[in-house]
Amino acid sequence: MEKKNEFLIPVSGLALGSHSFEYEIDNDFFAGMDYSEVQQGKVSVKVDIDRQETMLTLHFDLNGSVRVPCDRCADEFDQHIESQQDFFLKLGTENAEESDDVAVVSPDLNEYDIRPLVYEYIILAIPMHRVHPEGQCNPAVIEMLNREEAPAEEEETDTIDPRWAALKDIDLNDK
Repeated sequence: MEKKNEFLIPVSGLALGSHSFEYEIDNDFFAGMDYSEVQQGKVSVKVDIDRQETMLTLHFDLNGSVRVPCDRCADEFDQHIESQQDFFLKLGTENAEESDDVAVVSPDLNEYDIRPLVYEYIILAIPMHRVHPEGQCNPAVIEMLNREEAPAEEEETDTIDPRWAALKDIDLNDK
């Protein structure tokens, strides 16, 4: 039996006014996403929906942590994330995406799947530079990074590759 998608929000049957939905994102959520950059995490998501006559405004509030590799030592750690995003569903005759935060859907649409939006907003909340808090990186890696290496000495050789040796005999001033 297939598990019901809890991320389907009602569209046509939703009464005018404000509505709230809450979700607890865990490892199962990330496992269900193909080619997910994140495999582990725990994020609380609250979605406040303001249903108007011709539009739904979805306000996402995310707070939690995801497991990511450290850019400095490559060990994984729990990165805190926090984000607030707005998404607009316009009710119209053509199903289309007007921009990154606006989609047009049919007024007869029963449900809209917000799972891809939740995933996208989690990924966007992860900082570009992901490092452990100060002093928590792998000490062995930090020691190796801090070690100064002597510059590699170039080997001097008197032997010239025979393929290049013929170029020495070319007289460039010969006319």
